[in-house]
Amino acid sequence: AVPAGGQPPGKPAASVAFGAAGGPVWVEVPRNLVGQFAQPEVHVSVEHAARLLGLPGEKELRKFVAPLLKQTGEEPLGNFVGAMMFKRLVALCSSKTVPARRLLEDFLGGQPSAMLPANPVASTGPVARWPSCPPEAVGMDRAPFERLAKYFEWRTRMRHFAGIACGVVKSGQLVYYQESGFANVEAKVKMTGDTLVRLFSMTKCIVAAAFMTFLEDPALCLDLDDPVAKFIPAFAPAQMSVLPRRGQKGNQPLEGPITLRQLLTHTSGIGYGPTLDDPWPPVKGSYYKIYEELCEKTRDGTIKNLEDWCNMLAKVPLKGQPGHFWDYSYSLDVLGRVVEVISKKPLDVVIEERICGPLKMRDSGFVVPKEQAHRIGPWYKSDEIDGKPNLAHQLTVVDKGGDESGWVDSNVSKVLSAGGTVEVPLVMKGGMVSTFNDYLRFLMMIRNFGELEGLRVLKKETVQAMICNHIPAACNGKKTVFVFDKPGVGYSCLGQIQALHPKQDKGTYSGEYGWGGLAGPAWTIDPRSDLIVLSMTQTAFVLDHEEYLRYAARRAIHQHIYGSVATPAKATSYSPECFDVVRKRIDAGKDETSSMDKEFEEDYRITQKTRNKTAKERAILPGARLERHPSDEDPEATPKAEDDPEATPAAKRRKSQAVAGTSASVAPMTADKSSPVDSAGKATTASKTQESPRRLADPSKPDELLFSRVALRTDGANGDDVVIRKGRVTAIEGDKIEVVTEGCWSTKSVRLGDFCVIEESQFGIPTVRPTDPMEFPAPPAPRSPANRAA
Repeated sequence: AVPAGGQPPGKPAASVAFGAAGGPVWVEVPRNLVGQFAQPEVHVSVEHAARLLGLPGEKELRKFVAPLLKQTGEEPLGNFVGAMMFKRLVALCSSKTVPARRLLEDFLGGQPSAMLPANPVASTGPVARWPSCPPEAVGMDRAPFERLAKYFEWRTRMRHFAGIACGVVKSGQLVYYQESGFANVEAKVKMTGDTLVRLFSMTKCIVAAAFMTFLEDPALCLDLDDPVAKFIPAFAPAQMSVLPRRGQKGNQPLEGPITLRQLLTHTSGIGYGPTLDDPWPPVKGSYYKIYEELCEKTRDGTIKNLEDWCNMLAKVPLKGQPGHFWDYSYSLDVLGRVVEVISKKPLDVVIEERICGPLKMRDSGFVVPKEQAHRIGPWYKSDEIDGKPNLAHQLTVVDKGGDESGWVDSNVSKVLSAGGTVEVPLVMKGGMVSTFNDYLRFLMMIRNFGELEGLRVLKKETVQAMICNHIPAACNGKKTVFVFDKPGVGYSCLGQIQALHPKQDKGTYSGEYGWGGLAGPAWTIDPRSDLIVLSMTQTAFVLDHEEYLRYAARRAIHQHIYGSVATPAKATSYSPECFDVVRKRIDAGKDETSSMDKEFEEDYRITQKTRNKTAKERAILPGARLERHPSDEDPEATPKAEDDPEATPAAKRRKSQAVAGTSASVAPMTADKSSPVDSAGKATTASKTQESPRRLADPSKPDELLFSRVALRTDGANGDDVVIRKGRVTAIEGDKIEVVTEGCWSTKSVRLGDFCVIEESQFGIPTVRPTDPMEFPAPPAPRSPANRAA
């Protein structure tokens, strides 16, 4: 590791590391061999390796390779070998046995492969940090990272956050990693990649992934449009209500049930309770006042588990009709209870079995064992002193570290929440804990479309569905459906996702997605640049460090191509000069460190006044929120679509339909009421001879179908039947359309005319006429084999 930049005497140096050039970090292994490696340690015993190489036993293998390894100065064989040594043994034995020669051909013959760790993984204790490489090896310049390291070190000295562990992964390799500051300021315990941090809302990402492992199981017959009441009877529409519209006195009845899809995307109509710094007890008009009794009963122990909590939550009126608007909510906490019902196990057990165990996230969970309490430091809040930002901030402890932490042993909340602040601000706790090294493994699995080190956790199609924007109108310029009113910001199953928009924040890239947590951690994945950015702190409300890290990574890519240029450091709504590589010369008599600190101080001052808060920050900040959403008001109060000059034609059509008073637009299509689709939208069978009017895809405008929700027919097990399935268009090439079907999550190639479009409202719910007993129109009957071949 090469340290980046020196620090002045007497000040703690930030630990910054870049990968060493030329060192093996992982090994490409043919997929047909991955099963031979023991999991989760990822190794092969010498005895088993001998059999694979065609030798009689371990003794013969050791006898043959010992002199060869000694000749090249390599270590003798132990009891187990990793992927690197196994590949070496294949090369050494290829001249001796036929099986070894065949294995060598598999290694060299371009067979489908997987990446495995070079050396065996320890069977116990924390897993080592992700393999690294120098930035230059993947087309990045290290200068922006070196300057960023000094900036973060200055921020920790100024106590904007107590400590930070952050890193950047490019093309699957860790190119930058930094540790700075303290996990425990009072005890001077350094912040590291193995420091336990409170995830809060970043727990939601793990719970969503665990739920999707059940969704892709065909034996369970789950559907994203299943009503929540199927799993939690208290959520039956007849037992729930919605807050009254303005001017009305009584609560409204639900127009339809809350679905699993709406829980995943925060469009369920459920609201959120108080966050840190919100007044308690709630004052009149507080957006969370309706949850006062729920929070108090959680604190005093009346509510003893997640089941009790969800049953009481169902008694609280919704803030709006399900599927009508986006609002950050307790939805994922309810989804956690759904997971418990499906699995018949507690949520923490499911998370360990489905996600943390397979990914070797050994330090991630809902409870910190007492013997590990020393690894979790205090949770801080940073405040300016007397309103003077140029002075070091004051760190106030919100949750104590060690044995007194609310996440240790018996101190934990009885409600296993998916990150929601289920207790009042004075007892703020909930969600999982993890480490930088652990959570990066989860993000690497998502980046690899469900696989890590040869072990598949989710299907590729499932992850593709998870990282799509599930609020289609976020691409159409209608402000009221953007996440926290951020232009172009939609929501995936894992967090915010940026859609292309003319007014999106500068520095954001379409397609990037990520999320953060109240205690200070945040992450982003940019699939186009193949970047993962992960930043962990334990200081409430401070998430801008992740934005700085993300921009430094993109600047490193740009600078590697174009060289050092003088441009702004952060591509947000302001243009500070804090990361310029070409700078004014510093007078010889001036101290370089002092001059740099002044630059950092000026940049921070400008930042606080001018930068826009990201959606991740908006999700955790205290303050007033709408008691209800404008889209839930009376239709007469909705502005006309023609009054919005920036609305796209699609947005104007949707707004016109809303003014007409229909939450589900009357699309220009008809449907046979006898069409065999049940109310939950499950796949059913129908006679091939049955015909019904439908709205087909427009062949003249195939590009408009991208990411549209569609219904198509596929051949059933019986030759006389077909299966109707829902899906989403993921690729278009001419008249060939790629569709990922829901339920079985498989990829199908179809042609225009083989499916019909499911009309979606501004929030992605299927739109139907009130008189229609079906969720979407019947797709066209499948063509004959001759026509299909044509």
